[in-house]
Amino acid sequence: MIKEIPVLICGGGSVGLSLAAELGWRNVECLVFDQGEALNPHPRANAVANRTMEYYRRWGIDQTITEAGVPPDHPADYYWVSSLHGRELHHISLPPFKKMKEVHQNQVDVKDEHTWSPYLKTITGQNEVEHALLNYVQSRPSLTFSFNRKLVGFEQDDEGVTCEVQCQNTGELEVIRCKYLLACDGGRSFVREQLDIALSGRSNLARFVSIYFRAPDFKNCHKFGQANIFFPLHRDYAGFILNWDGGTTFTYHLMLQDKQQWNDIDPTAAINAVLGASTEIDVISTQPWTAHALVADQYRNGRIFLAGDAAHLFTPTGGFGMNTGVSDTINLAWKIKAMLEGWGGEHLLDSYFAERHAVGVRNTSEAADCFDCLHAVMKFGDELDEEGIDGDLFRDQLRRDLKSQEKLIASSGTLLGYRYEGSPIVIPDGTPEPEDNPRTYIPVARPGHRAPHIWLDEGVSILDNFGSEFTLLKFEACDTKPIESKAAAIGLPLHIVLIENDDAARLYETKFVLVRPDLMIAWRSNDLPEDLESLLNRVRGTFK
Repeated sequence: MIKEIPVLICGGGSVGLSLAAELGWRNVECLVFDQGEALNPHPRANAVANRTMEYYRRWGIDQTITEAGVPPDHPADYYWVSSLHGRELHHISLPPFKKMKEVHQNQVDVKDEHTWSPYLKTITGQNEVEHALLNYVQSRPSLTFSFNRKLVGFEQDDEGVTCEVQCQNTGELEVIRCKYLLACDGGRSFVREQLDIALSGRSNLARFVSIYFRAPDFKNCHKFGQANIFFPLHRDYAGFILNWDGGTTFTYHLMLQDKQQWNDIDPTAAINAVLGASTEIDVISTQPWTAHALVADQYRNGRIFLAGDAAHLFTPTGGFGMNTGVSDTINLAWKIKAMLEGWGGEHLLDSYFAERHAVGVRNTSEAADCFDCLHAVMKFGDELDEEGIDGDLFRDQLRRDLKSQEKLIASSGTLLGYRYEGSPIVIPDGTPEPEDNPRTYIPVARPGHRAPHIWLDEGVSILDNFGSEFTLLKFEACDTKPIESKAAAIGLPLHIVLIENDDAARLYETKFVLVRPDLMIAWRSNDLPEDLESLLNRVRGTFK
């Protein structure tokens, strides 16, 4: 017996669950499965970008994810050290997360970055994010989630994809027929390999073992106090240590040396060597990983789509990987919904690759550049602690080199400033494109850019006006019945919102702004065009 479902998602990590959540929020019937027995308890990504939190805000899980992160009074400092019993090489001092949040909310005497989004970067482990996502997915009536299921074969035709899914416990095969197969099955994607889609970029930049551990007395075993991240450049155990709970639970990403195997590492010995002390250590889990900067040459093959690590592999530096994958899903989900409902045009699904591939190349390149800076300083030895003038001169030069790594922290431009210039479903307005700077974000309401945040009232962002449909913002009271009627005639869901806020009007610049279901701007003007049908057809992917 063949089971039929509109959408099948292969892979239940952070990206697959986010894609399911977005489709479920849009009431699309969908089945998502993962070959694992449970969610991966090992924390990997640690930074949930403000843009990602804006999406999670729509699903109502933003607070849950925030509360699962590092305590608000925990310092956000970054330390580069020869070891935790050696020398401080570079230090970035930041206020506790609670203080940054207070400043952010009050918006008094703050830098621009505090006004770019309702959120700052949230430090929460990927494992906790996935728990929040899974709970949300399981609460949506249109979604079905299963563990212990593996995709073992698929065949597509003009009408859909026939998939063979195997139960890992029993070996039983189930045949599932879907309209669309969405592959979120990770860096070793079975779907990508079966479709023979190549990866381009840089591979095998370095190998690491990730050690997840508890050490109750860790903070008392060294002189640097608490921090968000330590970068010990130890000659034998170089890597980076992430804090999860305020001082007792950590992940140590230890770089492997040539021909060294991850399971040859004694985690306790490595941690104590970096600490320079012997303390109680409970190793929870270890996992190997390899740093890549690779992007798939295609994101689509007929009715099959790649997202997340299946489409692009990141170095972890900058925190771009998971967040870029989540943005993939937001871009793809509304287009799938449009096609299922019949109002999406024949070119709409092609725009997924046109828009997201360029972002994948951009973001993997930026992450790799950050990684190159970090990797370069992980190859020193005893000279890090050398006494005398020569040692001082070496460390002075190293400190200057380490300044370039501050881009690891200041990366809002990468995650908020991506744009869909040249997209076939975006209508340019002729205004000059702002600089694409990974370190800083320039809020603009140009077509192809993120609809910028601004507070309209206490706790109310302009983003809260954008739902699952297209949204036409108008900044003056005027008649919009002609565009409402035309949208209804072609089946395009359109919501009209009057914004009576002078600051928002100045930020958005024009009288009318059309915002897509993925919170990106499709069109803007001071006048509605006479040919409304051409405008609406263009943004839904119907054109010659």
